[in-house]
Amino acid sequence: MVVARAVRDRFTAVAQGPEGKFRYPVGDAGLAGLGYDAALTGRLPAAVRAHFCGVGNPFATVDACVWPPACLLPEPSPAAYPSASGSGVPGDIFCDMPDAELDAPVCFGNSLTDEPDEAPDGNPVGGPVDGAPHDRCLPPELAACPVRPGDAVLDVGCGAGVDTLCAALLAGPHGTVTGADASPHMLDRARANRAATDRAVPPASRAPKQSAPIRFVETGAESLPFAANSFDVAISNGVFSLIVDKPAALREIHRVLRPGGRLRLADQALDGPAPQGADVVSSWFR
Repeated sequence: MVVARAVRDRFTAVAQGPEGKFRYPVGDAGLAGLGYDAALTGRLPAAVRAHFCGVGNPFATVDACVWPPACLLPEPSPAAYPSASGSGVPGDIFCDMPDAELDAPVCFGNSLTDEPDEAPDGNPVGGPVDGAPHDRCLPPELAACPVRPGDAVLDVGCGAGVDTLCAALLAGPHGTVTGADASPHMLDRARANRAATDRAVPPASRAPKQSAPIRFVETGAESLPFAANSFDVAISNGVFSLIVDKPAALREIHRVLRPGGRLRLADQALDGPAPQGADVVSSWFR
């Protein structure tokens, strides 16, 4: 409960705007850097896009045969990770990740070189698809954007609702989208962003409606107030790193997804032992 309360308190400030509260790009710079489709995000008002603070792109088409992905980072610094905010709850998402890790190259496979090595038979090895057996490749339907027209979509930890609004555009008028978040302040911002997006649609374009209806629900991910088999797709962007009981959250998402449903999760991970004991709160975002 202490950690969950600390997370909610920190996102009270983020609801006012993410600028200056994260070490990675937010707003339009974040959307562009993560490869969001500009034709999709361009349908949202600039003031709404400014609230984006995700760490990945849950709508991206992924390389189906990069398996498993290997993130090559330098050894972490032995120095402590002090809180830049003075709140006692430090974290990489709140300006506390060492610069060496922020600037490190990230690649797939086993090589940091630009060119793949060459095997004796002349075929390239290494690089993004090094050692990827074909039977471990994702099927095309999972490698593609997970949201399809008519889908019922759940955005777990929807925050300010930018991904929720994108999902509604992708699901179209025959779909439905639910944004779920534990922070009432973030939900207030999400509802305001939904209203701003609706107002920005020219009157001539309002009939028929081009996006799915959206509802926002205040709830933690560990106990979702939805019936089993309610959704075709669940997305989550930068939220699971903040959830205390991650297995419970995954079980809940599995429960509310229909058979054959799809989960697309983007997040950050701690490279090292998990925080323990009395220091768990002050280390939670590390």
